[in-house]
Amino acid sequence: MNENILYAWIYPLGEQQPVLCGALELLNGRRCVFSYDAQWLGHEKRFALSPDLALRAGVMEPPAGLELHPIFEDAGPDRWGKNVINKVFNPQRRSPLEYLERAGEDRIGALGFSRSALAYEVLKEQAFHVADLGDLMHAAQALSTQAPIDENLRRLLRPGASAGGARPKAIIQHEGGDWIAKFPTLDDEHDICAMEHASLLLAKSCGIDVPESQLVDVGGRNVLLVKRFDRAEGGRLHYASARSMALAEGIREDDMGYADLADLVRRSLPDAKKQCHELFRRMALNVLLENTDDHGKNHAFLLHADGWRLSPAYDIQPQLQGIGYQQLRIGHQNYEPSMANVLSDCGRFMLKKDEAVAVLSDVADKVCKWPEVFARAGVPQRDVDACARYVMNEKMFRFGQAPKSFVLPEEKKSYSGKPVAVVAEHLYQHVGRDVNVQHQRSALPSVTLPEQNLHIRYEAEKAIISKDKEIQRGGR
Repeated sequence: MNENILYAWIYPLGEQQPVLCGALELLNGRRCVFSYDAQWLGHEKRFALSPDLALRAGVMEPPAGLELHPIFEDAGPDRWGKNVINKVFNPQRRSPLEYLERAGEDRIGALGFSRSALAYEVLKEQAFHVADLGDLMHAAQALSTQAPIDENLRRLLRPGASAGGARPKAIIQHEGGDWIAKFPTLDDEHDICAMEHASLLLAKSCGIDVPESQLVDVGGRNVLLVKRFDRAEGGRLHYASARSMALAEGIREDDMGYADLADLVRRSLPDAKKQCHELFRRMALNVLLENTDDHGKNHAFLLHADGWRLSPAYDIQPQLQGIGYQQLRIGHQNYEPSMANVLSDCGRFMLKKDEAVAVLSDVADKVCKWPEVFARAGVPQRDVDACARYVMNEKMFRFGQAPKSFVLPEEKKSYSGKPVAVVAEHLYQHVGRDVNVQHQRSALPSVTLPEQNLHIRYEAEKAIISKDKEIQRGGR
């Protein structure tokens, strides 16, 4: 057996058994090249694994600077899975092929890997269920704290090698399907599991496609269960992260933006307009929710019978860091998490400016209810209070520069027009000709968007604001 060759297998859509699709060869101990197998090139359900791996014979190298084609990185373990593999299997070379081989049969997507080209030979792992969550959490905590790993803990940890991400998790069977169990760590300062569950519920209320999730109490601590979205249509769905799709198009990882993903959607996906609008909603939610962990691996595509589609949104929650920038570029102001920046490149999402304002206003109005959603979802009050420092931060709504000339509002008078600037204490509204009115922000709703037409009148020392046919009152 050549230890420098690993065979890639694929589950065609709707089929229960994989077929050989190609081979990975390790060169000089690190860099892996790939070639399709003739069997796959002639298969009736063949497809290119990613845009940079066209269906053709011959050896294909990964992009410059990478050890592995990104699509295979997606099918391999991330930080947590590699940690499991290192402890449980102790691979000698710790090469990309060893990690791919050891990641297990429950990996995300439809790819699998075997040392044999003749038969799909993989280690069959024990199936776990909700009743096993206590033991699984104990094993994950033992690994996280560098505790000694005995044979029983190895048995519990092995299936976790399939899971991606940085935090402890496992694959379980639940309610007739496959779920990912996400565990708390001993040093968590907040109930991360409850916060992610609540964030998924909030995203759903914003019209965003998300997987089903549940919280399970295990020994007084919450464990999050997320239903897998790559097991559908009678089998397994081929999976590609947004990072992989963007790299395949020549977009540098350090320069990826949401609009770049929208470009991919427009060019090659069915229902492009609908999916671009969905992507715009996800971008808006991530900014408003302070989910700054929105890098290219936390967005993905699934291959269905009619082509690639956005996967359900996942790994959404406040990061509680206040770093002041997103991982993916937002708009003309690069990574700045502001509503003005969210709107700045809306045309690439197939949205006219007024349409984008309406979508963003809808998302913002839903996210305004986040404290109630979080509380109902089981997030402890101390964590709701911690999130309040970051979620819908007031700075997100600032835009423009205060005009040099303005007038102050008068009692019993109405003002209509779009805001030209929102700064720390004031909103400046253009009401016609060269007239701008300075309003106290304390009298206005917190959600005020660029290009949003406002109707404001003052009565009995109060400002009454009409926005999109909705009346809101604020004390002066």
